[in-house]
Amino acid sequence: MPKTTWITDVRNLLRREHGKGWLIEEQSGRIKLCFAPPGQRRQAVTTHLSWAPSSQTKLTALLSEVRKRMESLGLSLGDAYKLISHTPDSAPGQPDWEDIAKRYEQLRVVVSGDVTQDNYDSNERYRVNRVLKLLALPKKAPHDGASLFRAYAFQHLANVAPGGSGRKRNLLDVARFLTFAVKRCGAPQQWLPPIGEDADLFVGQRETASKATVPIKPEQLLSLLNSLAEKPQLRLAVALVGLYGLRPAELMMLSIDEGQLKVGNVKRNSKTARNPKPPRLVLPLDLKDLPGEGKRILDLYDSGLVKLPITITNAKGLKACGDTFRQYLDRHPYWQNLVASTPGLKPYGLRHGYAWRGASYYDKAVPMRDLAALMGHDLRTHTKHYGQWTTDEDVKESVLRAVGTLIEA
Repeated sequence: MPKTTWITDVRNLLRREHGKGWLIEEQSGRIKLCFAPPGQRRQAVTTHLSWAPSSQTKLTALLSEVRKRMESLGLSLGDAYKLISHTPDSAPGQPDWEDIAKRYEQLRVVVSGDVTQDNYDSNERYRVNRVLKLLALPKKAPHDGASLFRAYAFQHLANVAPGGSGRKRNLLDVARFLTFAVKRCGAPQQWLPPIGEDADLFVGQRETASKATVPIKPEQLLSLLNSLAEKPQLRLAVALVGLYGLRPAELMMLSIDEGQLKVGNVKRNSKTARNPKPPRLVLPLDLKDLPGEGKRILDLYDSGLVKLPITITNAKGLKACGDTFRQYLDRHPYWQNLVASTPGLKPYGLRHGYAWRGASYYDKAVPMRDLAALMGHDLRTHTKHYGQWTTDEDVKESVLRAVGTLIEA
């Protein structure tokens, strides 16, 4: 009986363990792996393995990993092999998490442009570093995505309210990092994060009602502006935020186009990175006791006679701009009195006050869709935060204004 060669042994093993269609061939001294399922186009990739009997064990392990990627991620043979061959390993079979973290930052900041470097440094880096420390534990280190979620929540979210945005943001970043590790860096499938109900278990249920949105009322805004008469630069900043409904960070993004105030986009994510929004028009909602103040403030800003505080315009990033605006207010005695007498009032209350005036202050409410556009919201977001200020009377008036006498026919 003729002696069976190692090549025949391997081909029989592949057929037995992985089914028909898997073949090997020699290509320039290396093993060429082929997949030719019935009725489909043949796929092939030349591996790094030598065409030699000593490669048998490595080949069977390689094919098992390739098949997992092909079936779970819907990849071709070539793409699955490329993903595995580019997986950074710190130890045999273990991903090099430090290298993956560097790749992840590169993707988020440079390749996709989803976030700025400042944003990544402030909001994501520390979460990724937490993950790396957990994975590097000498004992009881997480061994898959679910155990990492569990360890992260136990270690870092014990004092974060369940169901809140803090938990959601932390776990979203952890999930995005793990998904990147598996789908872009070839980490084993076990590191995919929990999804659906399994992920919701770590977020938890909100135990208390959401904090009310506290707007500054017109008389409070008027008094605040009057109290800043001796601080013209800060008054300019407060008037722009309060009368035009700006986010404090938007003070860095202002421009004037044909006498109209425009605001550049401060919301940066994958959607806005791919399709940048043009600057939006903002219009003042003036106080009844200070008519025309919005136009006067715009003209003052345009003239350059009074400038915004330099620490606001020169802030290192949008978050720093908003923080600086808050610090100015926190040091102002009249603002301190307002906060003491109005529970829950924060600098963002100036923007909330704009929404409140648009809905409830004037004889006729500003239509919610128009108010949302002025504030840079989609209608769903605006309704979530400010919909409680729209009354049945506002709705009836809007319908009557739209259809006129037809409603009486």
